[in-house]
Amino acid sequence: MRLCFTSLAYPELALAEVLERAVIMGFDGVELRVAEDGIHLSPVSPIPRQQIEFLESYNLPVPVLSSYLRLSEMQGGDRTPAASLANNLVKLAAEIGASGLRVYGGEFPKSPERVINGYKRLVRIAEDYDVKIMIETHDHLAETSNIAKLLGLSDEPIFLYDPANIILAGGSHGEAFKLLKGRIWHVHLKDFVASEGRRFFTPPGEGVVPLPEIVSDLKQSGYVGYLSVEWERFWHRDLVSGDIILPLYRDYLRRLI
Repeated sequence: MRLCFTSLAYPELALAEVLERAVIMGFDGVELRVAEDGIHLSPVSPIPRQQIEFLESYNLPVPVLSSYLRLSEMQGGDRTPAASLANNLVKLAAEIGASGLRVYGGEFPKSPERVINGYKRLVRIAEDYDVKIMIETHDHLAETSNIAKLLGLSDEPIFLYDPANIILAGGSHGEAFKLLKGRIWHVHLKDFVASEGRRFFTPPGEGVVPLPEIVSDLKQSGYVGYLSVEWERFWHRDLVSGDIILPLYRDYLRRLI
């Protein structure tokens, strides 16, 4: 297994500064957020050759582009905004050498079939570019009952596994891993404690997420992908700097690996 972190840790930094920190800290790659606000990539394809060369100059793998595309919105013809965004995201991932694209399920409880149909449609687009489409265990699909329902509709989906989201939704790593084993292509890791209905992120090993058990289960299952530290400072600006927390997660996870 290899280590990376998501660029969510550094909302205040330019892309170059994020990549520099990944190299200096000795991470094996960096997971890049891609969104309309352009922090840290915009979902526009093709990107200028100059930017591709810039990314290549760091010789740092980008295993996953984390997008905010929702599969339930992948309806209608090829000219819809969601279809246009999907095409751009897949092409962008291929242009920078990312092996995977993270997407969300969207409005799953109301229309699970739409999520599956959107997934299959996006996979067909991505096949020509050798890009994996992975659904994050997020929002409705952080609930194990909904994951089971999704897999009951189709055995095709693969996942970006975020066990902290599962736990926050009232589930456990153990029950989720039984469903997802063999379907996990990327992993987000973070630790937290909950108080008065709120989640407070912590250094590794100080919260309720069973990180040793998670890494052990992944190892035993033959998982050889990335463990990506997701320090959500983009959404919670009061969190300490990634410069402080990321080395703690790096060292803790390397000991587990």
